[in-house]
Amino acid sequence: MSELGTIDQVASLLESLHIKFTREENVLMMRWSTEHIKNLKVRITTNEDESWVYIVYPFTNYNNVDESKRAKLAYDMLRASWEANGVKFAIDDDDDIILLAETNDTDLTAEEMKTLIGHLVHACDTLWEIYPRN
Repeated sequence: MSELGTIDQVASLLESLHIKFTREENVLMMRWSTEHIKNLKVRITTNEDESWVYIVYPFTNYNNVDESKRAKLAYDMLRASWEANGVKFAIDDDDDIILLAETNDTDLTAEEMKTLIGHLVHACDTLWEIYPRN
């Protein structure tokens, strides 16, 4: 990305796109409103050496899902992940259900960042349709 750190460069791209965000250390947080989710909190961060950018939506912990619905949810998430454009539906090491768009392209353009965010936000509505939460 430039002489700026990766997260600083991403922040600059968001500013150029007029996307509002807050920053806590190396995490950028944006709020979106979709058809199903009125206060969607999406985070952008990097790995330790800043060679990867992650756009993440934490959904809920898998253990919070009724045990009788977990297998169907996991299956539906796998199907949705196959169909999603550049977004992974995943369960992380802490059993948190997350949506993730990631890239190791450290020369991102504003349009590429906008596309990644757009795909992730759209996938959030897809996840809500699979497993509605209030």
